[in-house]
Amino acid sequence: MTAKRVLLLVLGVTGLLLAVGFTVAVKRAEPRLRQEVVRALEARMDAAVTLETLTVRMWPRPMIAGGGLTIRHRQRTDLPPLIVIREFSGDASWSGIFSASLNAVMLDGLEITIPPRRRQDMPDLVPGQNVGDDGERDRSRFGIANLTATNARLTILPGNPEKDPRVFDIHSLQIDNLTLQTPSRFVASITNPIPVGRIETSGSFGPWNGEEPGDTPLDGQFQFDADLGTIKGIAGALHANGGFEGILDRLAVKGTTETPDFSIPKLKAASVPLATTFQAVVDGTNGDVQLEHVDVRLGDSPLIAKGFIVGTKGVKGKRVLLDVTATRARIEDMLRLTVRTTPPMMHGALALTTSFDLPQGDADVIDKLRLGGTVTITDAHFASDAVQGKVDALSRRSSGRPQDQSVRNVPSTVKARFTLADGVLTLQNVNYDVSGAAIALHGRYELEPGQLNLEGTVRLQATVSETQTGMRHFLLKPFDAMFRKGGAGTRLAITITGSVESPKVGIDLRRSLKGK
Repeated sequence: MTAKRVLLLVLGVTGLLLAVGFTVAVKRAEPRLRQEVVRALEARMDAAVTLETLTVRMWPRPMIAGGGLTIRHRQRTDLPPLIVIREFSGDASWSGIFSASLNAVMLDGLEITIPPRRRQDMPDLVPGQNVGDDGERDRSRFGIANLTATNARLTILPGNPEKDPRVFDIHSLQIDNLTLQTPSRFVASITNPIPVGRIETSGSFGPWNGEEPGDTPLDGQFQFDADLGTIKGIAGALHANGGFEGILDRLAVKGTTETPDFSIPKLKAASVPLATTFQAVVDGTNGDVQLEHVDVRLGDSPLIAKGFIVGTKGVKGKRVLLDVTATRARIEDMLRLTVRTTPPMMHGALALTTSFDLPQGDADVIDKLRLGGTVTITDAHFASDAVQGKVDALSRRSSGRPQDQSVRNVPSTVKARFTLADGVLTLQNVNYDVSGAAIALHGRYELEPGQLNLEGTVRLQATVSETQTGMRHFLLKPFDAMFRKGGAGTRLAITITGSVESPKVGIDLRRSLKGK
């Protein structure tokens, strides 16, 4: 054997021995490395950390893997852990492996729980109590260049015990430059429970606030696509986008929504495009929303809303409480959404003031919705020539000009107070006016079957005989005094029944003669 071959053999055996020795040394060092990872995380997050397993491989490049990582708030032992990671793996540089500084990390089974804000009577953290008060926190080089998580879940615990936790399933999560001391960039895909849809969001968060995790800064953008049909009683494809900034506990959110086919299936009416522009404040601890200002456009009708979206512990979903006003809306948009007739039976300007209360629960939206307010419709005309012709004839006869054909296309004005509950619209102080006639009504309208049940009075300028021509004019002359009441030329008691598409108007002679 030549000297060269002997040298190569010696070098080979030496390399093998070094590799084996280095591997053995690394295996022996794993407990210390595990302690280093725990120490670094405790220093960064001011938390109690446990790590069940940690393995290291140095060849062909440094690799790390482990499981059972749990991070708890030091002074909130009564709460679930801040972070639980079922399994993780990552790689690092040769120097990074000994300083808990990693290049890329993959997580599986990540659970993040944001605790409620600490009570005021809890003692503040005192410098010197924390791990790292001797500068250890600042010296620790813990960081992850790129983190990717799958099968993740975010739970936000409410400060109010009467509220349920908010839980989000995270399909994918990627975080760059995760140091916990400086802001980190993130991209996430999240499932929204109600309405069911996908939220795509990106932005930055941090630095991590170990004393109050809810005070951790957060800002970014979002897109949200959802099926409104997962809310019983409404339908449509929702698309929303916007931005947010603030802290986890309190986020200012601005954005827009578009639902080109919004509808209420139970009423079997048409769909109407619905769009909003909103400004809101979101309480991240319980998901409650304060809607500071919402510009709504339903069809061609602009409305303004403000109010709250709040939850109750043990009750599925959120309760929506709004104050809604409109000064330049259109009655045809409201009818298109709620009445089966096509085209809408009436068109005209609409002014509206109402309270809107949509409680939680599994009932259909139309059955649980509560409304109460006032409505005014002006310059109203009916789409049907036959119906508008009857309005024109009413105006001519009421004015004492039954043959004046110049009286045509007469506008109507409607004013009313209303309440909606259990799918029934109760109408009070309904005043329907056309030139020469004033009609006062009260009663109810059942939305789902579309049935009317109203009664009231008609006041005409003309007497009974003046509403007629020819022989009827003379035959009714003796009855003028009987129906001339309360300053009106004629006062009649009426009923309106039947469907909203084909109402039936009747005269109650007994009430008319009694003046009731």
